[in-house]
Amino acid sequence: MRSARTFLPHFMVLAILGGITISTGKIVTTLFALHLGATGWQLGLIGAVESAGMALVTLPAGWLIARYGARRVYFLSSLGPLLLNLVLPWVGFWYAIAAIRAVIGLCIPFRIVSMNSAFLERLADIGHAKAGWYRASQSIGMGLLGPSIALTTVAGDRFVLAYVAVAAGFAALAVYGQWVLPERMAPPPDNTGLLRHARELLRDRDVAESCSVEWLASATQSMFSTFIVAAAIQVHGLGRVEAVQLLTVQGMTNVAALFGLGALCSGLSRRQGYGLSLGLAALSLILLGFANGFFVLALGTVLLCLGSAINHLINMRHLGQRPGGKSQIASLYNLAGMAGNTCGALLGGLISTVVGLGWLYPAWLPCLLIMAGLIAIRSRQLARQAPLAPQHQTVF
Repeated sequence: MRSARTFLPHFMVLAILGGITISTGKIVTTLFALHLGATGWQLGLIGAVESAGMALVTLPAGWLIARYGARRVYFLSSLGPLLLNLVLPWVGFWYAIAAIRAVIGLCIPFRIVSMNSAFLERLADIGHAKAGWYRASQSIGMGLLGPSIALTTVAGDRFVLAYVAVAAGFAALAVYGQWVLPERMAPPPDNTGLLRHARELLRDRDVAESCSVEWLASATQSMFSTFIVAAAIQVHGLGRVEAVQLLTVQGMTNVAALFGLGALCSGLSRRQGYGLSLGLAALSLILLGFANGFFVLALGTVLLCLGSAINHLINMRHLGQRPGGKSQIASLYNLAGMAGNTCGALLGGLISTVVGLGWLYPAWLPCLLIMAGLIAIRSRQLARQAPLAPQHQTVF
Protein backbone atom coordinates (compact mmCIF):
# COMPACT_ATOMS: atom_id res chain seq x y z
CA MET A 1 0.00 0.00 0.00
CA ARG A 2 1.29 3.46 -0.92
CA SER A 3 2.18 5.64 2.09
CA ALA A 4 -0.04 8.61 2.91
CA ARG A 5 2.81 11.01 2.06
CA THR A 6 3.07 9.71 -1.50
CA PHE A 7 -0.62 8.82 -1.94
CA LEU A 8 -2.08 12.28 -1.31
CA PRO A 9 -0.12 14.32 -3.92
CA HIS A 10 -0.81 11.78 -6.67
CA PHE A 11 -4.45 11.50 -5.62
CA MET A 12 -4.84 15.29 -5.80
CA VAL A 13 -3.33 15.36 -9.30
CA LEU A 14 -5.76 12.60 -10.33
CA ALA A 15 -8.67 14.61 -8.87
CA ILE A 16 -7.62 17.83 -10.62
CA LEU A 17 -7.16 16.08 -13.97
CA GLY A 18 -10.49 14.29 -13.53
CA GLY A 19 -12.23 17.59 -12.81
CA ILE A 20 -10.64 19.21 -15.87
CA THR A 21 -11.70 16.32 -18.13
CA ILE A 22 -15.31 16.24 -16.91
CA SER A 23 -15.70 20.04 -17.04
CA THR A 24 -14.10 20.32 -20.47
CA GLY A 25 -16.34 17.58 -21.85
CA LYS A 26 -19.49 19.28 -20.55
CA ILE A 27 -18.56 22.73 -21.90
CA VAL A 28 -17.41 21.44 -25.30
CA THR A 29 -20.67 19.47 -25.61
CA THR A 30 -22.74 22.57 -24.82
CA LEU A 31 -20.85 24.61 -27.43
CA PHE A 32 -21.13 21.79 -29.98
CA ALA A 33 -24.87 21.48 -29.41
CA LEU A 34 -25.25 25.24 -29.91
CA HIS A 35 -23.17 24.93 -33.08
CA LEU A 36 -25.71 22.37 -34.34
CA GLY A 37 -28.58 24.77 -33.53
CA ALA A 38 -29.87 23.27 -30.27
CA THR A 39 -32.47 25.34 -28.44
CA GLY A 40 -32.51 26.19 -24.75
CA TRP A 41 -34.80 23.35 -23.72
CA GLN A 42 -32.78 20.90 -25.84
CA LEU A 43 -29.62 21.96 -23.99
CA GLY A 44 -31.49 21.49 -20.73
CA LEU A 45 -32.56 18.02 -21.78
CA ILE A 46 -28.99 17.06 -22.68
CA GLY A 47 -27.88 18.05 -19.18
CA ALA A 48 -30.89 16.43 -17.54
CA VAL A 49 -30.43 12.99 -19.10
CA GLU A 50 -26.78 12.98 -18.09
CA SER A 51 -27.69 13.87 -14.50
CA ALA A 52 -30.41 11.22 -14.49
CA GLY A 53 -27.92 8.61 -15.65
CA MET A 54 -25.52 9.58 -12.90
CA ALA A 55 -28.19 9.33 -10.21
CA LEU A 56 -29.39 5.99 -11.54
CA VAL A 57 -26.13 4.11 -11.02
CA THR A 58 -24.58 5.87 -8.01
CA LEU A 59 -25.80 3.25 -5.51
CA PRO A 60 -24.83 0.25 -7.68
CA ALA A 61 -21.42 1.88 -8.16
CA GLY A 62 -20.67 1.62 -4.44
CA TRP A 63 -21.63 -2.04 -4.36
CA LEU A 64 -19.48 -2.92 -7.39
CA ILE A 65 -16.48 -1.01 -6.06
CA ALA A 66 -16.80 -2.83 -2.73
CA ARG A 67 -16.75 -6.14 -4.58
CA TYR A 68 -14.15 -5.52 -7.29
CA GLY A 69 -12.03 -2.64 -6.00
CA ALA A 70 -11.67 1.04 -6.89
CA ARG A 71 -8.72 0.53 -9.24
CA ARG A 72 -10.43 -1.94 -11.56
CA VAL A 73 -13.79 -0.14 -11.61
CA TYR A 74 -12.15 3.26 -12.23
CA PHE A 75 -10.23 1.87 -15.19
CA LEU A 76 -13.21 0.20 -16.84
CA SER A 77 -15.53 3.17 -16.28
CA SER A 78 -13.01 5.50 -17.93
CA LEU A 79 -13.08 3.50 -21.16
CA GLY A 80 -16.73 4.35 -21.91
CA PRO A 81 -16.28 8.16 -21.92
CA LEU A 82 -13.00 7.71 -23.80
CA LEU A 83 -14.69 5.93 -26.72
CA LEU A 84 -17.91 7.96 -26.68
CA ASN A 85 -16.08 11.30 -26.84
CA LEU A 86 -14.40 10.09 -30.03
CA VAL A 87 -17.87 9.48 -31.50
CA LEU A 88 -19.51 12.75 -30.39
CA PRO A 89 -18.01 15.18 -32.96
CA TRP A 90 -19.37 13.05 -35.79
CA VAL A 91 -23.05 13.16 -34.78
CA GLY A 92 -25.32 15.74 -36.35
CA PHE A 93 -28.41 15.87 -34.14
CA TRP A 94 -29.01 17.15 -30.63
CA TYR A 95 -30.87 13.99 -29.60
CA ALA A 96 -27.84 11.89 -30.57
CA ILE A 97 -25.73 14.11 -28.31
CA ALA A 98 -28.27 13.61 -25.52
CA ALA A 99 -28.18 9.82 -25.94
CA ILE A 100 -24.37 9.71 -25.83
CA ARG A 101 -24.17 12.05 -22.83
CA ALA A 102 -26.73 9.86 -21.04
CA VAL A 103 -24.41 6.86 -21.48
CA ILE A 104 -21.44 8.94 -20.30
CA GLY A 105 -23.56 9.86 -17.28
CA LEU A 106 -23.86 6.16 -16.49
CA CYS A 107 -20.05 5.88 -16.38
CA ILE A 108 -19.10 8.96 -14.37
CA PRO A 109 -20.46 7.85 -10.93
CA PHE A 110 -18.22 4.77 -10.97
CA ARG A 111 -15.22 7.06 -11.30
CA ILE A 112 -16.42 9.57 -8.68
CA VAL A 113 -17.36 6.94 -6.10
CA SER A 114 -14.06 5.11 -6.73
CA MET A 115 -12.19 8.31 -5.88
CA ASN A 116 -14.38 9.18 -2.90
CA SER A 117 -14.22 5.72 -1.37
CA ALA A 118 -10.43 5.52 -1.82
CA PHE A 119 -10.07 8.91 -0.11
CA LEU A 120 -12.30 7.90 2.80
CA GLU A 121 -10.35 4.65 3.22
CA ARG A 122 -7.08 6.57 3.56
CA LEU A 123 -8.40 9.58 5.49
CA ALA A 124 -7.23 8.28 8.87
CA ASP A 125 -3.67 8.03 7.51
CA ILE A 126 -3.83 11.31 5.60
CA GLY A 127 -5.18 13.25 8.58
CA HIS A 128 -8.66 14.64 9.19
CA ALA A 129 -7.35 18.19 8.82
CA LYS A 130 -7.08 17.40 5.09
CA ALA A 131 -10.61 16.00 4.76
CA GLY A 132 -11.56 18.66 2.19
CA TRP A 133 -8.54 18.32 -0.06
CA TYR A 134 -10.18 15.88 -2.47
CA ARG A 135 -13.20 18.08 -3.13
CA ALA A 136 -10.96 21.17 -3.31
CA SER A 137 -8.72 19.51 -5.89
CA GLN A 138 -11.71 18.42 -7.93
CA SER A 139 -13.12 21.97 -7.75
CA ILE A 140 -9.84 23.40 -9.08
CA GLY A 141 -10.14 21.16 -12.11
CA MET A 142 -13.88 21.60 -12.71
CA GLY A 143 -14.41 25.24 -11.81
CA LEU A 144 -11.10 27.05 -12.28
CA LEU A 145 -9.08 25.22 -14.96
CA GLY A 146 -11.64 23.25 -16.96
CA PRO A 147 -13.56 26.18 -18.50
CA SER A 148 -10.39 27.91 -19.73
CA ILE A 149 -9.02 24.70 -21.23
CA ALA A 150 -12.36 23.99 -22.91
CA LEU A 151 -12.47 27.42 -24.54
CA THR A 152 -8.86 27.04 -25.71
CA THR A 153 -9.34 23.62 -27.28
CA VAL A 154 -12.59 24.53 -29.04
CA ALA A 155 -11.38 27.90 -30.39
CA GLY A 156 -12.35 28.28 -34.03
CA ASP A 157 -14.99 25.54 -33.74
CA ARG A 158 -12.33 22.82 -33.67
CA PHE A 159 -14.73 20.32 -32.11
CA VAL A 160 -12.94 17.21 -33.38
CA LEU A 161 -9.70 18.37 -31.76
CA ALA A 162 -11.54 19.28 -28.56
CA TYR A 163 -13.21 15.88 -28.25
CA VAL A 164 -9.96 14.06 -29.04
CA ALA A 165 -8.35 16.04 -26.21
CA VAL A 166 -11.16 15.03 -23.83
CA ALA A 167 -10.82 11.37 -24.88
CA ALA A 168 -7.06 11.56 -24.36
CA GLY A 169 -7.72 12.93 -20.89
CA PHE A 170 -9.88 9.92 -20.01
CA ALA A 171 -7.19 7.59 -21.40
CA ALA A 172 -4.52 9.23 -19.26
CA LEU A 173 -6.75 9.05 -16.19
CA ALA A 174 -7.49 5.35 -16.76
CA VAL A 175 -3.76 4.59 -16.79
CA TYR A 176 -2.79 6.97 -13.98
CA GLY A 177 -5.61 5.66 -11.79
CA GLN A 178 -4.08 2.19 -11.93
CA TRP A 179 -1.00 3.60 -10.25
CA VAL A 180 -2.77 5.81 -7.70
CA LEU A 181 -5.93 4.00 -6.59
CA PRO A 182 -5.89 0.95 -4.32
CA GLU A 183 -7.17 -2.51 -4.94
CA ARG A 184 -10.12 -3.62 -2.81
CA MET A 185 -9.28 -2.55 0.74
CA ALA A 186 -12.20 -4.11 2.61
CA PRO A 187 -13.84 -7.55 2.45
CA PRO A 188 -16.40 -7.79 -0.38
CA PRO A 189 -20.02 -7.22 0.63
CA ASP A 190 -22.37 -10.10 1.27
CA ASN A 191 -25.25 -10.86 -1.05
CA THR A 192 -27.68 -8.58 0.78
CA GLY A 193 -29.90 -6.72 -1.69
CA LEU A 194 -28.62 -3.33 -2.77
CA LEU A 195 -31.58 -1.28 -1.54
CA ARG A 196 -31.86 -3.32 1.65
CA HIS A 197 -28.21 -2.68 2.43
CA ALA A 198 -28.65 1.04 1.70
CA ARG A 199 -31.57 1.17 4.14
CA GLU A 200 -29.45 -0.57 6.77
CA LEU A 201 -26.68 1.98 6.31
CA LEU A 202 -29.17 4.84 6.65
CA ARG A 203 -30.25 3.45 10.03
CA ASP A 204 -26.76 4.33 11.24
CA ARG A 205 -26.98 7.82 12.72
CA ASP A 206 -23.58 8.98 11.43
CA VAL A 207 -24.37 7.94 7.87
CA ALA A 208 -27.96 9.21 7.88
CA GLU A 209 -27.03 12.53 9.43
CA SER A 210 -24.07 13.12 7.11
CA CYS A 211 -26.12 12.32 4.01
CA SER A 212 -29.03 14.50 5.15
CA VAL A 213 -26.79 17.47 5.91
CA GLU A 214 -24.97 17.00 2.59
CA TRP A 215 -28.34 17.03 0.81
CA LEU A 216 -29.35 20.26 2.55
CA ALA A 217 -26.00 21.98 1.96
CA SER A 218 -25.97 20.93 -1.71
CA ALA A 219 -29.54 22.13 -2.20
CA THR A 220 -28.66 25.53 -0.72
CA GLN A 221 -25.51 25.88 -2.83
CA SER A 222 -27.39 24.82 -5.96
CA MET A 223 -30.19 27.29 -5.30
CA PHE A 224 -27.60 30.04 -4.82
CA SER A 225 -25.55 29.33 -7.94
CA THR A 226 -28.62 28.80 -10.16
CA PHE A 227 -30.17 32.20 -9.44
CA ILE A 228 -27.40 34.51 -8.22
CA VAL A 229 -26.46 35.89 -11.64
CA ALA A 230 -30.07 36.68 -12.52
CA ALA A 231 -30.71 38.17 -9.07
CA ALA A 232 -27.56 40.30 -9.21
CA ILE A 233 -28.55 41.76 -12.58
CA GLN A 234 -32.34 42.03 -12.29
CA VAL A 235 -32.74 42.83 -8.59
CA HIS A 236 -29.50 44.52 -7.54
CA GLY A 237 -28.64 46.28 -10.80
CA LEU A 238 -25.18 44.81 -11.29
CA GLY A 239 -23.58 44.44 -14.71
CA ARG A 240 -22.98 41.08 -16.32
CA VAL A 241 -19.28 41.05 -15.49
CA GLU A 242 -19.85 41.74 -11.79
CA ALA A 243 -22.67 39.20 -11.65
CA VAL A 244 -20.50 36.45 -13.14
CA GLN A 245 -17.67 37.43 -10.80
CA LEU A 246 -19.85 36.24 -7.92
CA LEU A 247 -19.56 32.70 -9.30
CA THR A 248 -15.80 33.16 -9.42
CA VAL A 249 -15.89 34.26 -5.79
CA GLN A 250 -17.92 31.15 -4.99
CA GLY A 251 -15.43 28.82 -6.68
CA MET A 252 -12.34 30.41 -5.16
CA THR A 253 -13.86 30.50 -1.67
CA ASN A 254 -14.88 26.85 -1.86
CA VAL A 255 -11.35 25.81 -2.82
CA ALA A 256 -9.67 28.00 -0.19
CA ALA A 257 -12.06 26.89 2.56
CA LEU A 258 -11.72 23.18 1.78
CA PHE A 259 -7.94 23.45 1.81
CA GLY A 260 -7.66 25.81 4.77
CA LEU A 261 -10.38 24.99 7.32
CA GLY A 262 -9.53 21.34 7.96
CA ALA A 263 -7.44 22.01 11.05
CA LEU A 264 -10.16 24.21 12.55
CA CYS A 265 -12.91 21.69 11.87
CA SER A 266 -10.90 18.79 13.25
CA GLY A 267 -11.17 20.48 16.64
CA LEU A 268 -14.95 20.99 16.45
CA SER A 269 -17.56 18.54 17.62
CA ARG A 270 -20.31 17.62 15.23
CA ARG A 271 -22.77 19.82 17.12
CA GLN A 272 -20.38 22.78 16.99
CA GLY A 273 -19.51 22.31 13.32
CA TYR A 274 -23.06 22.00 12.08
CA GLY A 275 -24.22 24.83 14.32
CA LEU A 276 -21.49 27.14 12.97
CA SER A 277 -22.33 26.15 9.42
CA LEU A 278 -26.04 26.78 9.94
CA GLY A 279 -25.33 30.19 11.44
CA LEU A 280 -23.09 31.18 8.51
CA ALA A 281 -25.68 30.03 5.99
CA ALA A 282 -28.47 31.94 7.75
CA LEU A 283 -26.42 35.15 7.87
CA SER A 284 -25.47 34.65 4.22
CA LEU A 285 -29.10 34.35 3.10
CA ILE A 286 -30.01 37.54 4.96
CA LEU A 287 -27.12 39.44 3.34
CA LEU A 288 -27.97 38.10 -0.12
CA GLY A 289 -31.59 39.09 0.30
CA PHE A 290 -31.00 42.64 1.51
CA ALA A 291 -27.72 43.48 -0.25
CA ASN A 292 -27.22 46.90 -1.82
CA GLY A 293 -24.15 46.27 -3.94
CA PHE A 294 -21.46 43.88 -5.12
CA PHE A 295 -19.46 43.90 -1.88
CA VAL A 296 -22.38 42.71 0.29
CA LEU A 297 -23.36 40.08 -2.29
CA ALA A 298 -19.76 38.87 -2.38
CA LEU A 299 -19.66 38.74 1.43
CA GLY A 300 -22.86 36.69 1.47
CA THR A 301 -21.34 34.36 -1.12
CA VAL A 302 -18.20 33.87 0.97
CA LEU A 303 -20.20 33.09 4.14
CA LEU A 304 -22.38 30.55 2.32
CA CYS A 305 -19.31 28.79 0.92
CA LEU A 306 -17.62 28.72 4.32
CA GLY A 307 -20.70 27.10 5.86
CA SER A 308 -20.88 24.50 3.09
CA ALA A 309 -17.17 23.69 3.42
CA ILE A 310 -17.49 23.21 7.20
CA ASN A 311 -20.39 20.79 6.62
CA HIS A 312 -18.33 18.75 4.18
CA LEU A 313 -15.27 18.65 6.43
CA ILE A 314 -17.30 17.51 9.44
CA ASN A 315 -19.09 14.86 7.35
CA MET A 316 -15.92 13.49 5.80
CA ARG A 317 -14.21 13.25 9.18
CA HIS A 318 -17.00 11.22 10.72
CA LEU A 319 -17.56 8.99 7.70
CA GLY A 320 -13.83 8.36 7.51
CA GLN A 321 -13.81 7.24 11.15
CA ARG A 322 -16.60 4.74 10.58
CA PRO A 323 -15.24 1.16 10.53
CA GLY A 324 -15.56 -1.11 7.50
CA GLY A 325 -15.56 -0.48 3.75
CA LYS A 326 -16.29 3.00 2.46
CA SER A 327 -17.48 2.49 -1.12
CA GLN A 328 -21.17 2.02 -0.31
CA ILE A 329 -21.11 4.91 2.15
CA ALA A 330 -19.43 7.05 -0.50
CA SER A 331 -22.12 6.17 -3.03
CA LEU A 332 -24.89 7.19 -0.62
CA TYR A 333 -23.08 10.42 0.22
CA ASN A 334 -22.60 11.28 -3.47
CA LEU A 335 -26.23 10.45 -4.22
CA ALA A 336 -27.33 12.81 -1.43
CA GLY A 337 -25.29 15.60 -3.00
CA MET A 338 -26.73 14.95 -6.47
CA ALA A 339 -30.28 14.91 -5.11
CA GLY A 340 -29.61 18.14 -3.23
CA ASN A 341 -28.33 19.86 -6.36
CA THR A 342 -31.46 18.89 -8.27
CA CYS A 343 -33.88 19.78 -5.48
CA GLY A 344 -32.19 23.11 -4.80
CA ALA A 345 -32.62 24.30 -8.37
CA LEU A 346 -36.22 23.05 -8.61
CA LEU A 347 -37.35 24.39 -5.23
CA GLY A 348 -35.57 27.68 -5.84
CA GLY A 349 -37.45 28.08 -9.11
CA LEU A 350 -40.75 27.32 -7.41
CA ILE A 351 -40.13 29.73 -4.54
CA SER A 352 -39.00 32.51 -6.89
CA THR A 353 -42.25 32.25 -8.86
CA VAL A 354 -44.23 32.70 -5.64
CA VAL A 355 -42.27 35.45 -3.83
CA GLY A 356 -40.20 36.91 -6.66
CA LEU A 357 -36.48 36.69 -7.33
CA GLY A 358 -35.69 39.52 -4.93
CA TRP A 359 -37.09 37.59 -1.95
CA LEU A 360 -35.77 34.16 -2.91
CA TYR A 361 -32.82 34.07 -0.52
CA PRO A 362 -34.66 35.33 2.59
CA ALA A 363 -37.50 32.92 1.74
CA TRP A 364 -35.01 30.04 1.65
CA LEU A 365 -34.02 30.71 5.26
CA PRO A 366 -37.20 29.22 6.83
CA CYS A 367 -36.81 26.18 4.53
CA LEU A 368 -33.21 25.79 5.73
CA LEU A 369 -34.17 25.99 9.40
CA ILE A 370 -37.14 23.63 9.01
CA MET A 371 -35.04 21.02 7.21
CA ALA A 372 -32.28 21.36 9.80
CA GLY A 373 -34.87 20.78 12.52
CA LEU A 374 -36.21 17.69 10.75
CA ILE A 375 -32.69 16.30 10.43
CA ALA A 376 -32.14 16.87 14.15
CA ILE A 377 -35.41 15.12 15.02
CA ARG A 378 -34.54 12.14 12.86
CA SER A 379 -31.08 12.01 14.41
CA ARG A 380 -32.54 11.83 17.91
CA GLN A 381 -34.92 9.07 16.81
CA LEU A 382 -31.98 7.03 15.52
CA ALA A 383 -30.09 7.76 18.72
CA ARG A 384 -32.90 6.32 20.82
CA GLN A 385 -33.03 3.21 18.63
CA ALA A 386 -29.26 2.61 18.82
CA PRO A 387 -27.44 4.68 21.48
CA LEU A 388 -23.98 5.75 20.45
CA ALA A 389 -20.86 6.91 22.23
CA PRO A 390 -20.78 10.51 23.51
CA GLN A 391 -18.63 11.76 20.61
CA HIS A 392 -21.45 10.89 18.21
CA GLN A 393 -24.16 12.90 19.93
CA THR A 394 -26.72 14.69 17.79
CA VAL A 395 -25.65 17.89 16.11
CA PHE A 396 -28.39 20.40 16.79
